[in-house]
Amino acid sequence: MADRSGRASLFRWMAWFAMANSVVLALIGLRYFSGFSGGGTPLSWIYVVLIYPAHHILLAVIPLFVVLAPIVILFPRRRLITGGGVLIYAVMIAVIMLDSLLWAESRFHLNALTAQILGWQSWAFAAVMAVVGAVFEILLAGWVWQRLENRGRLGGRWLAVASVVAILASQLIHAWADAAYYVPVTSVGQQLPVYEGFTAKRQLTRLGLVDPAVSREREAARRLSRQLDDGAGVVLDYPLSPLQCASGPPMNILLVLADALRSDVISATNAPFMTRVGREWAQRFTRHFSGGNSSRMGVFSLFYGLPPGYWSSFEALQRSPVLIDEIQQRGYQLGLFSSSTMYRPVSLDRTAFANVANLRLGTEPADAPAYERDRIVLSEWQDWLDQRDRDRPFFGFLFFDATNTQDYPPEYGSRPGFAPEGEGELDRRFADYRRSVRFVDDLIRDTVRDLEARGLAEETLIIITSDHGEEFDESGAGLRDHGSGYTRYQLQVPMLMLWPGRSAARFDHRTSHYDVVPTLMQDVLGCRNPASDYASGRNLFSGQDWSWLLTGSYYNFAVLEPDQITVTYPNGRFEVRGWDYRIRTDPQVRGDVLEAVANENARFYQR
Repeated sequence: MADRSGRASLFRWMAWFAMANSVVLALIGLRYFSGFSGGGTPLSWIYVVLIYPAHHILLAVIPLFVVLAPIVILFPRRRLITGGGVLIYAVMIAVIMLDSLLWAESRFHLNALTAQILGWQSWAFAAVMAVVGAVFEILLAGWVWQRLENRGRLGGRWLAVASVVAILASQLIHAWADAAYYVPVTSVGQQLPVYEGFTAKRQLTRLGLVDPAVSREREAARRLSRQLDDGAGVVLDYPLSPLQCASGPPMNILLVLADALRSDVISATNAPFMTRVGREWAQRFTRHFSGGNSSRMGVFSLFYGLPPGYWSSFEALQRSPVLIDEIQQRGYQLGLFSSSTMYRPVSLDRTAFANVANLRLGTEPADAPAYERDRIVLSEWQDWLDQRDRDRPFFGFLFFDATNTQDYPPEYGSRPGFAPEGEGELDRRFADYRRSVRFVDDLIRDTVRDLEARGLAEETLIIITSDHGEEFDESGAGLRDHGSGYTRYQLQVPMLMLWPGRSAARFDHRTSHYDVVPTLMQDVLGCRNPASDYASGRNLFSGQDWSWLLTGSYYNFAVLEPDQITVTYPNGRFEVRGWDYRIRTDPQVRGDVLEAVANENARFYQR
């Protein structure tokens, strides 16, 4: 056959070559499913049968056609296209082999940062795999050409139709399962590399195809009654040892979160109540960091004490944290109130409160301004206190939203001391932010004073904190919101504890949200296990600084060290910045820290 082939023949060869390699990649990818149970239901097995080939077809087809399709159009030469295809898949074989080994060991995927901890043996292995893969792909490419030349039509249309059906059907099943809280299906996708399942909860609910509240209660009841194995025990090893907790006099716990409240705005003008509380009554931690610069990871780190790498597994499996498990086991009443929804973006309905029956999913009316919803939260919380069983302890959760939306009642707009410091948009936004902080400070004041009036303050541990901070480009890096970078403005949050029987104190060592669960488990619930059995942090009162901290967002993560911040990106790139958030010209990539990060991100998975 001539070297200059017709474009149609080249595209046909590319399609069949991609399909053949989807089988090869699927065989290599079986390592991602080590120990996987399949979900245990007919629908979950149907989903596995559909999504596994569908995912690997996309994994094989997209890179090949993105790279080679333009070349076919401009330079339709058989040797050039064949050689390009061989090279692409040889590299993919080596990368997936190495990535699957890294995943099995540490639950991290390969990127520019994790590459720093791999020894020369790993790279030598990848190089050998690339060479072996190239030889194999040369033979496979020739075989595909031979089949096409000798057999003519091979039923490609039917295979294409079947592939499209598998892709669409698997995504529709995932969309329904996500909306219906159906763990046996949602737990499957997390095993696959670069997989993102389709979601459409709002649309399915609007069409009447799913009732989220009913679905959630059904699945929670099924898990609690142990009628269905969710796979959590197969994928997760959490906690590492059975909890050994001593019963004692119960203490109420109230956790108050103000969304996007950063620590440096707590002042006599912006937050007079929290300022006074921190000075006169509370145990105040002045260098406290969230585990994320966004709500999802910040709240996850607070309730679980675990790094962001675990979020997808716990969310997919709907595995609640040991803190809430223990609280529920002891018969605590749960008063859980969030101004925004429990399900987006924090997914508390699938994580921390996954096993809470009749969970209040949001505040109505949902389209009301945040400050009105915040007032409704406080009012409903107080009504709940009126109706609770006074013979049982309670765990309360109040999540105010006005500081996140920079919203406040009209009367707060005329208060003195909040005028913008300049004429720019960020100056006006920061002034609105400070007004919203003052409003939420008043709500927190009313919350605490109400407990005092009820005689509950002396038997209730009150924790005041936030999920993350907020930025108005104070770093000078063009960062105008939370979730945009890993600066102290987005990560450092207040941590005030009003602990009955403890005197006011200031703690200046570095602490984090990872330390809250160990503190409550040990000092409130009397659990004797080392914190490492269920969390990545330590007791807040240990006085120990963290030497590194893993924080996350919706799409990437960062390693915080006392002298630098290492930020990763989904494309594998990473950068090292100082705490002024300037790129460092002398970055220190510390292999021991990265190895410790990788180990911590794998400790609670089954081996």
